[in-house]
Amino acid sequence: GNKSITLYDIRAELNSRYKDLRTPFQSANPEELFDTLTKESPETFYIGKLVTCTVVGITRRKPQGEQLDSANPVRNDETGLWQCPFCLKNDFPELSDVWNHFDAGACPGTATGVKLRLDNGISGYIHIKNLSDKHVSNPEERVSIGQLIHCRITKIDVERFSVDCTSKSSDLADKNHEWRPPKDPYYDQEAEDKDVRLETDAKKIKQRQTYIKRVIVHPAFHNISYAEAEKCMANMDQGDLIIRPSSKGVDHLTITWKVADKIY
Repeated sequence: GNKSITLYDIRAELNSRYKDLRTPFQSANPEELFDTLTKESPETFYIGKLVTCTVVGITRRKPQGEQLDSANPVRNDETGLWQCPFCLKNDFPELSDVWNHFDAGACPGTATGVKLRLDNGISGYIHIKNLSDKHVSNPEERVSIGQLIHCRITKIDVERFSVDCTSKSSDLADKNHEWRPPKDPYYDQEAEDKDVRLETDAKKIKQRQTYIKRVIVHPAFHNISYAEAEKCMANMDQGDLIIRPSSKGVDHLTITWKVADKIY
């Protein structure tokens, strides 16, 4: 290396014998501390990123005094059992059992969200309204403890080492590009849009493509589609088959064979 740098250091020490020439210490800010401890960076961990998380628990809010007084337990007409309006437990034989459930403090309360653990050790949370595009009253019907789910990060709290996430299908698909990071200024968006249109048109053409009727004298041959062949197969014996035209062209034929009931 350049050894003259050592001479400059020696000269600086001789000129200022009692001066501390080291760079002054600066405490790490929350962002730097977050990046150091999680081994992440703004390029690898950002709002809108798709992550895989493990469900570690369900968060609940316990009912308070006025809520308990105005509680309205519901009776299931089919089973005859009563249901708690907060934790949705539905195995109480009598109405008094529901009130005893409240008085004993055994009601965990209304579910508010799902607690997560990311692969890098950061805690995550999904509010119940962001769990699905459909209304969810009991998260345990959608997820279970220890289950791996796909989420998208919506908020990062660097001071608490936690993130807010969403697992809605619409947010995961992100067709409107609301969550995806901005693209490179040289990214060819027109070429991507053109390719997407071509793929969409090709799928539509493939779906519209039908078979060409053929004139074939054979007892097993029928000019029908697969859906029509399925209906015919319902009343046929196991091992029977139907020969029909193929959507690949006039030089192809398709055989639909009944292996078992509803298996062709």
